[in-house]
Amino acid sequence: MTPFFSSEQQEIFAETAFPVCENVIQGYNGTIFAYGQTGTGKTFTITGVPDDNVNKGIMPRSFENIFQQIQSDSKKQYLVRVSYLEIYNEEIRDLLNKKSPKLDLRDKDTGVYVKDLSTFVVKKPEDMMRVFSEGNINRHVGATNMNEHSSRSHSVFTITVESSEMDD
Repeated sequence: MTPFFSSEQQEIFAETAFPVCENVIQGYNGTIFAYGQTGTGKTFTITGVPDDNVNKGIMPRSFENIFQQIQSDSKKQYLVRVSYLEIYNEEIRDLLNKKSPKLDLRDKDTGVYVKDLSTFVVKKPEDMMRVFSEGNINRHVGATNMNEHSSRSHSVFTITVESSEMDD
């Protein structure tokens, strides 16, 4: 059976995530969101096959793109941090700290945040991919009628890019 709609990973990245990555480097917030029924290809679209240039997904391509943009900007200094959480049974868990208890969502003048969520400084796309992969290992999964390894949670991988002008 031929799929109703088919796109290459590079096309999907170019149309959806590339503009978000560009805007993040410019200082704007951005979100890439995958939503749909079990078995429709969300995980493949987001992750793909990270070491395969044709089939790598949005996340590995975004990691590479962010660092390409950073490396091409000699006028600014950058700090990149990542965190990874999941929401499972209405509880927030830190996917990068297996011993973390349930975390609390907080709201203050600067915005909404998750108290005590661990963050890691990353210096290259491979660091980011390693953190993303480690977090994925810690996600809740379970079989459904449509997908034997379906995630039972929602996850949020956050990339924070800070920049400052460099002195001459």
